[in-house]
Amino acid sequence: MAAASALMMGMTITACAEKEPSTAISVREGRDRVVELVFNTAEQLDVTGWWPRNGAAWAQECTPESSHGREDATASYSYDRWAPQGTDHVEDAKRVAEYWESLGMTVRTINPTKDPVVFGEGGPVLRAEFDTYASDESYSIGATAPCSPGDAWTLNEEDSAERDQGKVLPGDEGLVLQEEPPL
Repeated sequence: MAAASALMMGMTITACAEKEPSTAISVREGRDRVVELVFNTAEQLDVTGWWPRNGAAWAQECTPESSHGREDATASYSYDRWAPQGTDHVEDAKRVAEYWESLGMTVRTINPTKDPVVFGEGGPVLRAEFDTYASDESYSIGATAPCSPGDAWTLNEEDSAERDQGKVLPGDEGLVLQEEPPL
């Protein structure tokens, strides 16, 4: 019995280790990957009028600051785009699922026959979602990058500073940037 337990524990550790990425990516590479996945997924569909509902790609903390200092912080970018609903939800969900599977993602679909939602994990991102019946009768595509070393507050501040200097960052496409009124 002890040998079986040790064998099972060894298999569990091996299985967990295999799920870890072989090469870590930077938090900015993660941002670029989620934006690219969302844009490329939208291109699989015969739907126009995509917009970034929640603004630009944004970083969020993966580790609570109360348990780690800023030097140990990890962050992850998320990004989403929305569009008016297509007319064939089931076929659109199948297209997205097939596309994500081609990228090496593990895919599952809920409500496959009416208003499906496709979930993907792995591949170029940590996770992604395509909803054919999001609020306001919209389609939505969103993705989240794996956690990487970095402080979300600092990353978002740096991104804002670059935008203030006129730089367009990945995920800014479609944003209406407000210029400061003259003083």
